[in-house]
Amino acid sequence: FFFFSGLTEVPPPIFLNFKIKPCRQKINYNPDKVDFEALQNGSIVELVNFSPLNDMVITLKAVHLERKMGFGEVFSSLASCWIQDISSTQLYKFVTSSSPFQPITSIGTGVADMVILPWDAIQNGDSISEALRVGIKSFADSVVYEALNVTTKLTGLASKKLSSITHSSQQERATSLTLPSRPYTMPRNLTDTTGHAFESLAKGFETASCKVIIIPYREYKQKGATKAVKSVVKGIPVAILAPIGAASEALSYTLLGARNQVRPDIRKEEEASQQELHCDFQHNAR
Repeated sequence: FFFFSGLTEVPPPIFLNFKIKPCRQKINYNPDKVDFEALQNGSIVELVNFSPLNDMVITLKAVHLERKMGFGEVFSSLASCWIQDISSTQLYKFVTSSSPFQPITSIGTGVADMVILPWDAIQNGDSISEALRVGIKSFADSVVYEALNVTTKLTGLASKKLSSITHSSQQERATSLTLPSRPYTMPRNLTDTTGHAFESLAKGFETASCKVIIIPYREYKQKGATKAVKSVVKGIPVAILAPIGAASEALSYTLLGARNQVRPDIRKEEEASQQELHCDFQHNAR
């Protein structure tokens, strides 16, 4: 160890004026679990963990701080100002952006456009027919997008659940349904989904035929007809669920391509987020 004499501690910087402009943040949050003990002790933050948040946009207001010492005091004051503002003016967004209500909120925005835009046109002397056309288009786009988005998520969830059900035991894992991984790049349209969709369907039927044809045939050759019949009976549940799970995955991915074709802006945002996560993972792995 080396000791240096004559060194003095550097005091933290003093910020006489610290200003930050308002900014908007989009939040997508998938909670793991709810800490009910913390909730009972008054931790309101745990309410966020009841439901995923989808595409929630919050506005962080402009903040002006004076005479703050050190970065810790600055960041603490920033967080306090923003939390107080969000709690008093934007708390409703945690409800409207949660999974059960987010589709209704999105469609409600389209309905509002059908009423508000023509009314504004009347007030300003603009074309009512044009405003009504834009409002109807906004409503139709929101309905189509939410229908595709919700169906994509439901079919994807069904596919994962059915795939996990077919893995009934460790010994059967090799012959159970293992869906192919989705491509790294997101589909831009319906055409981009055909490869993965057909691959998923093929895997489902391959698993079904393996359970009710190939494995029973092997059992028949090695152990006789009785074992073959038992193998067929045992493989029937997987033979039924595997094609359904594969079809669910194919439908989910196809609908994802259709959704991205309708809303390319959402696709670009998700691609950017995916690339950032991939870069962070590579950085942490080094």
